[in-house]
Amino acid sequence: MKVVELRDLRRKETPLHYIREYSGTAVLERAGVRIEQAIVFTIERRPLGSPEVSARFLEDPEWPLLPLLRGVRDLAVKLDKEGRLP
Repeated sequence: MKVVELRDLRRKETPLHYIREYSGTAVLERAGVRIEQAIVFTIERRPLGSPEVSARFLEDPEWPLLPLLRGVRDLAVKLDKEGRLP
């Protein structure tokens, strides 16, 4: 099981400039079967080091949650570094 992509991302306005909140859809794949799950994640910039990413699924994906959340976090950091987040 893995997170293939994050799509339909929308940025929510926050009063703090170093915290960015996003909502969208995570495309998950397991044994050739793909499903889409609604997701919300936050990227918080720290003064030193890498950004802190927290994520949660709006519905239970019925797969082990920790590997999926790790995949979402890794993909969110990658998209942020590439400048592909809205």
